[in-house]
Amino acid sequence: MTLGRMAVLQPFGFLAIEEAEVPAPTGHQVAVEMFAAAITAADVALLARSDESDWQPLVPGLEGAGVVTAIGEAVTRVNVGDQVVIGATSEGAERADRPVSTWTTNALVDEHHVAPFPRDVGTDRDSLGLLGATAAVAATLATQVGEAEADEPVVVAGSGGLALATVATLRAAGAASIVAVAPDHAHAAAAAAGASLCLSIGTDLGAAGARRGFDCREEISPDPGALDPGLAWTDARTQPLDRDRAMAALTQWMAAGHFSPSVAIGKRYTIEQINEAVMEIEGGRIAGAGLVVMEPLK
Repeated sequence: MTLGRMAVLQPFGFLAIEEAEVPAPTGHQVAVEMFAAAITAADVALLARSDESDWQPLVPGLEGAGVVTAIGEAVTRVNVGDQVVIGATSEGAERADRPVSTWTTNALVDEHHVAPFPRDVGTDRDSLGLLGATAAVAATLATQVGEAEADEPVVVAGSGGLALATVATLRAAGAASIVAVAPDHAHAAAAAAGASLCLSIGTDLGAAGARRGFDCREEISPDPGALDPGLAWTDARTQPLDRDRAMAALTQWMAAGHFSPSVAIGKRYTIEQINEAVMEIEGGRIAGAGLVVMEPLK
C-alpha cells in the first residue's frame, strides 16, 4: 500500500486534509502519483453532496494528471511509468455527477478514466491537470467549427477554465475571430487565451457578426441566465465527449505550439489551500480554473 494525502469532503462542504493508505490496484484499476488536479465550478457543485441524507465521505475531483505507479492485472490502456491525464468518459452524465477523486497525491482510478500523454510534448507539466476534462471538452467544441465557418466570428460565453480553454482551442483549430462574452474582470484572461474581442455580459452581439456561439458558463447555479437568442448556441455542459479524438487534437496542437492548457488556469493552490480555492471558485473571484499542485508523500 501507498501512503497518500487527500482532501476528504466532510459534512456541510468542508474539506479535511487526511493521510491514508491507498491500496494496490487490482483488475482494471490504475494507481497514479498525482502532480496536479483541476478545481472547476463543476467540482465545487459536487460538494453539495455533503448535505444529502445518504452522504458518505469522498475525495472530490473530476480531472488531473500524474504518473502511473502500478496497474491491475487486467489493465491494457497504460503501463507503469506512463505520464497520464485523468478525466471523464464519453458519458455526459458521468462527467457532471461522478467524481474520479483526483484531489489527492495518490489516486486509484479505473483505466477508462485514464489516457496516456507523451512526455516529449513541451508544456507546463502541472497544466496537464486540466487536460482530462476541461481541455478535452474545449477541443471537442473547437473541432465542431468546420473550414466553411473558420472565417466567421464565433462567440464563447463564460469566464471559467472551460471558456478560456475553448477560446484557446478555437484559435488552435484555426478560427479567425473569437468573441468572448464574460464579466469585465475576465477580459484580460480571455484576450490572453486568444479572443479577438471581449464584450461584457448583456451586450448586443448583432454587431459582432457572429451566427453561432458556445455556452461555456460554469456558474454553480443550474440556470445561469439567457443568452442572445439571435445566435445558435451549443451548450458545452451537455456535449458528448470523444476523449480519444479530443486528446489526439490536443496533442497535435500542443506539439505544434498552438495551444497550452496553462491559459485556462486562473490560480494555483497547494492541497492545504483547497478550502480557500473552493471559496474563490464558488465566488467567481478568479477567471479560469483553479489548479491544485500536489507534493506526494515520500
